[in-house]
Amino acid sequence: MIPVPGRPNPERRPSPSALTRAVALAAAAMFIIAFLSGARVTLARAARSAPPAAASDVELRLAIRTELPTQYGANVWLESTDPVPLELDCEPSVLAGCEQRIRWRCDRGRLDLQESATRNRFFPPAKSAVATIEATVEFYPQKAGQSSPAPLVSKTASLRILSPSPGSLLRDGVIDGFKLGDYINPRSRGVRKTTFPGIHPDKYQPPHAFYLVDEASRDLPLSRHFRLGDFALDYPWYSLGKRQYIALDPGLVRKIEDLIDEMNRAGLPGDKIRLIYGFRSPAYNLGRINQDGDESLKSPFSMHQYGKAVDFILDADGDLRLDDLDHDGRITVRDTIPIVRCVNALDRRYRSQGVPLFGGCGVYDHHDFWERPVQTPYVHVDVRGYLGEEGNLVRWPGIWPGTKEAIFWGKL
Repeated sequence: MIPVPGRPNPERRPSPSALTRAVALAAAAMFIIAFLSGARVTLARAARSAPPAAASDVELRLAIRTELPTQYGANVWLESTDPVPLELDCEPSVLAGCEQRIRWRCDRGRLDLQESATRNRFFPPAKSAVATIEATVEFYPQKAGQSSPAPLVSKTASLRILSPSPGSLLRDGVIDGFKLGDYINPRSRGVRKTTFPGIHPDKYQPPHAFYLVDEASRDLPLSRHFRLGDFALDYPWYSLGKRQYIALDPGLVRKIEDLIDEMNRAGLPGDKIRLIYGFRSPAYNLGRINQDGDESLKSPFSMHQYGKAVDFILDADGDLRLDDLDHDGRITVRDTIPIVRCVNALDRRYRSQGVPLFGGCGVYDHHDFWERPVQTPYVHVDVRGYLGEEGNLVRWPGIWPGTKEAIFWGKL
């Protein structure tokens, strides 16, 4: 029988070459299946032995916190030498399959670990200093109940703490070898009872804390705009950056920061504030009064001596002079008016909110800091916390220098 072309022949058997190809294909398929199965097993074992992907890629956030209002970022300044509770914020606090270890250390003072590894207490040193506290968190992978010798994740948080020297260390006008001078007793016989110190003697007691300003502490940021050295005794003009002790009320720093915000809202360059004078020791203050006589603008009970006052200007162009804020082409004491309006608004708000940071405000057409190379009008602000006669905010002078016109402070 002759097969019909184009039609399959049911009686025809495969040729040897076709059979060989079929066997080869079947063998290849079995090899591929076996290889893939083995690869899956290998991959599964590798996945079980490798650390979790989330752990190796984790972003660990750490910060040491206190409940103190004087903490600014990673910097804190203390008002006393009382122990400071510390809390370590750690995110994430746990990594699956890892053991967490926390180590604390400090270079001054001492630490006292509490019931939890994330809590500690810092005991400040006896004298003013900047202490650095560190907390290191490490996560060690665990396998068969054993921790790896190397951490998978490690990070350290630090906190700098400025502690004071207690006021009790001031003896005979000297503290830690530095001459501050003696504070006048507001209850002494020589103080008239009708003066502010006589009426409010509790506001004129010697400060209970003094801070060392030196190379380690001078540049310590206390707030958004200020560092400790900004409040030193006329740094750098008079003190030349030398080691010194100062008093500083935290409320004063807060008030100046609030005033900057108030000025910015009023369209003034509040961020360009320049402090002329912060702390002035009794030795310096009273000495200059005796030396300068009638030329002195200083007071025996100046709030500067207690770390509660600053003198300042707005100086956007950096020439050490008050800016021409009324845009009349001249720099005069009346350029302080826009600033005083902001001080008034802030003090009124403090009073309405029951915040005891309202205080005195004065304007001057020149300064008596003879070591400074440039003369300028300026503004005084303090946090004395009491009112003047008839319950009004304490303001001075009563007349404008030069023109002798009355200053209506309540209308500013």
